[in-house]
Amino acid sequence: MLHIEDLTLAVGGRVLLSAAEWHVHPGDKVALVGRNGTGKTTLLRAIAGTHDVDGGQIRVRRGAQIGTLPQQGVPASEETVWAVARSWMHRLIALEAALNAAQAAVDTGQPGAAETLGDASEAWRLGGGYAWDERVGEVLHGLGFAPDQWRRPCAELSGGWRMRVALARLLLSEPELLLLDEPTNHLDLAGRGFLARFLPRYPGTVVLVSHDRHLLEHVPTRVAEIRRLGLDTWTGNLSSWIKERARRDADAELAYAAQQKEVARLERFVERFRYKATKASQAQSRVKQLEKIDRLARPEGERNAVVRLPEPPPSADVAVELRGASFGWVPEVAVVAGVDLEVRRGMRLAVLGPNGAGKSTLLSGLSGKLLPQQGRRILGRGVRMGVFSQDLAAELPGDLTAVQHVGTVVPLAPLARIRAILGALGLAGDTHERPIARLSGGEKARVALAAFVLRPVSLMLLDEPTNHLDHETVEVLVDALSAWSGAMVIVTHDRWLVERVATHVTRVSSDGVETHAGVEPTDFEPRGRESSGTAPSTGALSHAERKAARRAREKAQRRIDRLESAIPEAEGRLEAIDTDFVSAAQEGATAARFEDLGRQRAAVEAEIAGLYSEWEALEEALEETPQ
Repeated sequence: MLHIEDLTLAVGGRVLLSAAEWHVHPGDKVALVGRNGTGKTTLLRAIAGTHDVDGGQIRVRRGAQIGTLPQQGVPASEETVWAVARSWMHRLIALEAALNAAQAAVDTGQPGAAETLGDASEAWRLGGGYAWDERVGEVLHGLGFAPDQWRRPCAELSGGWRMRVALARLLLSEPELLLLDEPTNHLDLAGRGFLARFLPRYPGTVVLVSHDRHLLEHVPTRVAEIRRLGLDTWTGNLSSWIKERARRDADAELAYAAQQKEVARLERFVERFRYKATKASQAQSRVKQLEKIDRLARPEGERNAVVRLPEPPPSADVAVELRGASFGWVPEVAVVAGVDLEVRRGMRLAVLGPNGAGKSTLLSGLSGKLLPQQGRRILGRGVRMGVFSQDLAAELPGDLTAVQHVGTVVPLAPLARIRAILGALGLAGDTHERPIARLSGGEKARVALAAFVLRPVSLMLLDEPTNHLDHETVEVLVDALSAWSGAMVIVTHDRWLVERVATHVTRVSSDGVETHAGVEPTDFEPRGRESSGTAPSTGALSHAERKAARRAREKAQRRIDRLESAIPEAEGRLEAIDTDFVSAAQEGATAARFEDLGRQRAAVEAEIAGLYSEWEALEEALEETPQ
């Protein structure tokens, strides 16, 4: 299906792949993995034909359709969700047209029409035509659309839900080669679970880039890792790949050590006896042995570091408590109501539920960002609280380096510990001294997370802490969180994180807020009316409440519309800078020219990261504001 030969791939003068080889067979489900910044997205773009290669070739099976997910979702048109979702099912559309034409021919009495209709009917049956609507409904329901939403115009949906329509349309189109880059963005736990069940039985070939550990455990039949500018492949899922890679690395280290020992032995013999007449021939024989040895490269260790969070300072056993509390973003319009919740020391509470149900609203209420509309919030005596969200990355000072910023936030932390934490979270040494404005969005998220985990607190509130982190860094963070003894509340769509860390689960749904000890498989499945992603109903709203809610939604939507125009424009400027990099290299430009282009690129990347962060925050607020 896919053949990559002697491939060289670069971005902005930085080589991502060199002389890489890769073969993907029809029907393979491949997880493309590697640390952030190694070039996974760039490789997918090159396969899709939207990024030029710098050497070698990429060949896709002749006639095979390649499917990718658009960055902005489907347009905000008057077409319904149902119509757009089925609009790329060209094979069935053609079969339906042939069937209708054959039926029309029979109705008008054309010669041979009955036989043509029989052939068209059989082709329709064999092609799955009679199950067409069932397939569309299965995918839409799996991605979180309730039946009453299927006939809604796409213009009425937020950007996140239009992305889900785009994903449904892509899956239903069944391209022979399906390239998925972070398809779980905008999906809640139920949607991610559906994708983990759907992709293994997908009829075509899938190449998947994802940070969702649950997806990487259940979908792949093979794993391809971008590592040291090459592509290494394994059979199996993520867990089997991790074990096999560790074994191979250990074998490589042993082989290298054994060879170095043998080389040293031969060299000692040569040095000792080279000038002794009685041993000269033997020494010369050892020289020839040394020349024939195929020297192994020194294995580059990539062992995950260990992060130990500071011990929580002394404080009350109950870190924070809600008694009959209601919270909302519009005055007197509650998103979550009547919440009774107690978060104690040693409790690691995962907040789950569909998008728009009120998870982030509840977290804002626990943090004190939102004051209760009713009831009480009680913070325990002596409790020091830390709040982590993706917004922190957008608020970092662009003129400081990562080390300087973390040192400012945690002034008592030793410099060596700051560097160790940044390295453990996947930031290479050279990024420590770059101005934050020149870091990527993922790198900024790691800087914010490093500053967060170094502060001694007794209560942690985390909103999607694993976003932008590769699986290796997630493992480091998960181990650190699991070993910490303070009180913790995590809002996440990462099932693997919940299963590894949580001691308790709080479900937020249209039926209210419910908490229980332990983690159950049913916690990750939709319940009752959990399907549409709209805010829970709190009863009939008054005219004034509806008016206030409508104003809040309209204001958020206007800003989202502006952002959805600004993001492609900024990404276009980034592509233009990359083109300038190529031109500069061809023209033999000066180092100063490359440095200037690098500054421009870093500034535009920082701008794009900020735009995306604001867009995601507004989408979330929009989903949790009652209609």
